[in-house]
Amino acid sequence: MIDAVQAKAPKPIRLSAQVFLGAILFVAACAELPYRQPGERTAELPAGKGLIQFAAPATGDTPVRRVQYTDNEQRIDCALYRGGGAQAEFIYMERPYLLNVAFNFSYTIRDKVEAWNFSRGQAARWGEAVRVRTDLGLMFFRPYRLTGLNRECIGVSGEWDMAVEDTSSRYTRILFGYYCAPPGEVLADADKRSLVRRLAIRDLSLSGNDNAAPIATFYNDVEAHFGGPGAGRRALRAARGTDTPTGAGIGEFPFRYAEYYFNDNDKCTSSSPC
Repeated sequence: MIDAVQAKAPKPIRLSAQVFLGAILFVAACAELPYRQPGERTAELPAGKGLIQFAAPATGDTPVRRVQYTDNEQRIDCALYRGGGAQAEFIYMERPYLLNVAFNFSYTIRDKVEAWNFSRGQAARWGEAVRVRTDLGLMFFRPYRLTGLNRECIGVSGEWDMAVEDTSSRYTRILFGYYCAPPGEVLADADKRSLVRRLAIRDLSLSGNDNAAPIATFYNDVEAHFGGPGAGRRALRAARGTDTPTGAGIGEFPFRYAEYYFNDNDKCTSSSPC
């Protein structure tokens, strides 16, 4: 088993004159919002808020815990579903509309499954990855069995909305997680495909266009439920599963995979230095 993947801190960025001017114009255009840099915030949200939606016969459609993190470049939704002996956890991350940010996400389904507290350190037998078409777009799942816990599971992953001006061809939406059936229950292939198709993002169905949420609404859930620095730290620990270990959470949260990218007009040259 690999060690838990370490989060990558964004590299220092030097803004060119073009990017800086573009940022000023963008902020000016949104002045009536009013626009402001929100900084880092983490909040535990009511079950009916947030982004990830999922429904399974065992767990139902209501998460037992939902935590959301936001900063100037991204928002990250974390949802835990548990019931009837089954458990599922998912992460969804996206950028605000028009921001030159993409996610430096190079991990496999197995990489991320082994980072969740539920399966970390557990012996597993892995099957082959399968591609499934969903309302969100193409997704992949990989079946595995936690032999010591006698559980059949699937790990899932999807990436959408490639940043077309990013020379590294990275994506601006990432979804990953897992579902584990109750001990001893067998998951048929049709069951696994159905579970993947039950995943959704609130108010979103991808169509090949950039569907990123506008700044005006991007931070609404966290701002409405942020209880101050102390509550934010408690929400962060809940997402990581460090306060009261319950076989849930992921220690890497909030990941910090977001990185700025530059198009050809933003490059520094001898005639146009940064």
